[in-house]
Amino acid sequence: MKACDTEKANGDEKAIDHMYTLSNSQLTLHILDPVDDEDRLGTRYVSGCYVYQVTDAVHGDLLAGPAFAQEHPPVYHGQGMPEAFRNALGEEEGVRLILGNSLVSAEPDPEQMNTSRVHERCQWSVEQTRSQVQMVTQQSLGDWSATVERRVVLNERGVLSETRVTNKGTVPLPLVWYAHPFFPWPQDDICCSFSFDTSIVSNPGFHVSPSGQILRKPAHDWEKGQFVQIEGCEEQELRAQYFHPVTGQVVVQSDFELSHMPIWGNACTVSFEPYMERELATGVTFSWSLIYTF
Repeated sequence: MKACDTEKANGDEKAIDHMYTLSNSQLTLHILDPVDDEDRLGTRYVSGCYVYQVTDAVHGDLLAGPAFAQEHPPVYHGQGMPEAFRNALGEEEGVRLILGNSLVSAEPDPEQMNTSRVHERCQWSVEQTRSQVQMVTQQSLGDWSATVERRVVLNERGVLSETRVTNKGTVPLPLVWYAHPFFPWPQDDICCSFSFDTSIVSNPGFHVSPSGQILRKPAHDWEKGQFVQIEGCEEQELRAQYFHPVTGQVVVQSDFELSHMPIWGNACTVSFEPYMERELATGVTFSWSLIYTF
């Protein structure tokens, strides 16, 4: 995808095609507008502070996606650095709640792959400064009620993606969340390494080198994709190094313990997916974050 052209709006920079942007001399973040970019959202990913692309001032776009570089990829696939809550909550009169996204029909949308029909999208309040975008929404359905806050901060070559959830309902709130950053394939098949010992079961697409690096098997039919769990990450904080074909590396760090983490790839992209699981009692607030250094 081409880097978005921008224009000034009330002293802040915002993309002509409605995306919010954060820029410095090195990087530009392109962040979807939850209203004006609805045609890119679907019902899988959190719609607030969805980073759709990171563009380097010298090297161009740094992120990919399962259908990259289609101008409008399928919304279920998305691109960039999306995040998601894995499970819809409850059901009231045929409607379910997806945190950070919408109230959806229990029936799938026949026009979009693996996507539910939107009953009502959540409404985000937005605040933007030169270095950050913050979005807040309140969602309720039956006994479920939650405030979801998202914040993205750009600092030189670092990007902070932070989420805060408060349980406002009358029942415990289960959180099953994951990040899905999509990277372009490395040039030498060495994908990534982690600060903890890892292994993966035998599979056609990936294997682990003696030094602990996860490698791509180039002979695999990557049009079919490959998904496999990374073993050894449970209850560890994420410290990952991805071997980027343009910048050399991307470092990803979490401030939460992983519940599990698969790695997935197809012909266009590869992504490791850190999962966080927690249950919030009524009135409890919990926050967590990832830091990407490009």
